[in-house]
Amino acid sequence: MRNRSLIAAWMPAALVAALAAAVQAPAANATTNAATASTAARTTASTKAPDKAPSTRAQSTSSGYGITVQRNLELKLRDGRVLRADVHMPTDPATGRPASGRFPVIVGFTPYGKTPSAAVGLSGFGGFNPDLVKHGYIGLMVDVPGTGGSTGKFDLFSPAEAKAGAEVVRWAARLPHSSGKVGMLGLSYVAIDQLFAAAEVGPHSPLKAIFPMAATIDPYRDLFTSGGALNVESPLGLVFGYGVTRVFTPFIEMAHDPAAALRLAYQNLLQAGPFELTFARDMLTNGARRYDNDYWKRRAPERILPKIVKNGVAVYLVGGLYDVFQSGEPLLYSGLQNAAAGRPVGAPMPKNAKASAKYQLLYGPWTHTSMGKDVDMTKLQLQWFDHWLKGRDTGITKTATPLHVKEPGGGSYDSAAYPPANAKPVHLSLRSGGRLTNEGPGAAEPADKISYNLLSNPCTRSTDQFAAGLLSQFVSACTDAQHKNDKDTLTYATAPLTRPMRLSGPIGVTLNATSNRPESQWSLTLEDVAPDGTSTDISGGAQLGSLRAVDAKRSWKGTPGNWIMPYHPLTKASGQKVPVGTPVRYDIQIRPAFTTLAAGHRLRLRVGTADFPHLIPLADLPQLLGGQYTVQHDPQRPSGIDLSVIGAP
Repeated sequence: MRNRSLIAAWMPAALVAALAAAVQAPAANATTNAATASTAARTTASTKAPDKAPSTRAQSTSSGYGITVQRNLELKLRDGRVLRADVHMPTDPATGRPASGRFPVIVGFTPYGKTPSAAVGLSGFGGFNPDLVKHGYIGLMVDVPGTGGSTGKFDLFSPAEAKAGAEVVRWAARLPHSSGKVGMLGLSYVAIDQLFAAAEVGPHSPLKAIFPMAATIDPYRDLFTSGGALNVESPLGLVFGYGVTRVFTPFIEMAHDPAAALRLAYQNLLQAGPFELTFARDMLTNGARRYDNDYWKRRAPERILPKIVKNGVAVYLVGGLYDVFQSGEPLLYSGLQNAAAGRPVGAPMPKNAKASAKYQLLYGPWTHTSMGKDVDMTKLQLQWFDHWLKGRDTGITKTATPLHVKEPGGGSYDSAAYPPANAKPVHLSLRSGGRLTNEGPGAAEPADKISYNLLSNPCTRSTDQFAAGLLSQFVSACTDAQHKNDKDTLTYATAPLTRPMRLSGPIGVTLNATSNRPESQWSLTLEDVAPDGTSTDISGGAQLGSLRAVDAKRSWKGTPGNWIMPYHPLTKASGQKVPVGTPVRYDIQIRPAFTTLAAGHRLRLRVGTADFPHLIPLADLPQLLGGQYTVQHDPQRPSGIDLSVIGAP
């Protein structure tokens, strides 16, 4: 279970199961017409798509189509790489033959193997939703270069991969029976590749709309570090998961040609040196990829959002409060809205900003593998794609508030801006005696002491969150008991609330503290404490002391003198040792929260030094061992938290 959770930090759990199933029976998708699937699974098609896109009107939407599959069509890229694709076509259910008419194409561009990804279903997580084909769409599944049946080099979100995605889009528009309009679908890596393809296609391309679920704006900050503190749990999923997948899936996708499968698997295995082993080395030694640098900047969708807007591609995002990309998904929304309005992508939206319904976000209480739970995602995808690809009035763009929030517990609301216009920064002070109050200290108060501890109790929401939601039952069973008995943290709590408190957006914490070591690490958890003392994790964040430098131009202001969302450069050049024994200010970002605390509950901030196994310092550990910290509470060196609150606290 542990190994599987590491893999699933990047590879959705359902894909793991589908991959295993595909090994045992690499047959056509269960929805495939039986007569056609029997032939398609045994042969490889290398049919070249026609050169010109048809101009006929798209076929009307219907749920009465069947599905047939053409396996391993070959697409030769301009640079010589060969991609292999499966085409899922709507059929006449009476005859099993391809249905007449022209249909838009929905592309899934996946590194997990197109066959197991398509077998997942799950409302298009893997890039393919059979219900869309039944409603009059062509489903096109394509292996990313260097994975599955495709040749080439696999390199995480590289510019070459974006160019390949754009060529796939143009090829899809020329497929037989294509209407010439293209959309893209998928979760996680399959979602992020949509963003890069949408930026690469250029204006007036066949790509009209995408539907990325669980995408990042900055993989370095969202996944690899938290305030510079090294996230080991998720990168292990990448290091091991992608290597295993790349070597394994050629035998599924090329089962008809064992020699070709073996050759691809061997070529993909050789990529472990420049990719997985390089990551592992840099994590262990604080090498180049340990810090934010040009490698990561080229792979951050933040930089290409203006291109997506310029290219006219409509984007419907789906994100989760407990997703690994919890912070980045709202920033993708505000970044697209800002780009559309000509504002800086990384800035907060103005309170009075109008929002374009061309860029929407549905954000709910979901992990990576439960994205969109209890929402009819197929219905939502049909509304989105029918509007942009079939020209139908589905009503999905008739909104002035395209940020849609679903809270834990069932609350929901919509907003135009992020942060929401009616969410105001509220400052609460960390006081001695474990108090969290809206009044700061009038005089110096005793400091609180805490020792560095590498092996914190793993029973936290973050353990489950960065294992992609695979440990939810374990964490829910032990989290509260761990909180009640945790002696290795400091806690600061409000008095019971006299009215509900709705948290809606970014959160920033300021700690003024001393350390007896030249390095420090802070791990924060925000909790909802019920009247009976049971607690629920709301969100969290962390900060490595040596990477505490703040870029004021990129940070979002909170109450006077504080940041609601501090931005840290996290470069090697920005690093600076923690001065021993001298008070230092740490501005720490807590991932955004969208939840309502009931009257009678208390808000509690838990301050610790570790979050095992999510955060493991590796090369920084020698500088951390033996650390003794003190958190200050006085008017000259206050500590506090800035919250985005709708309504008074």
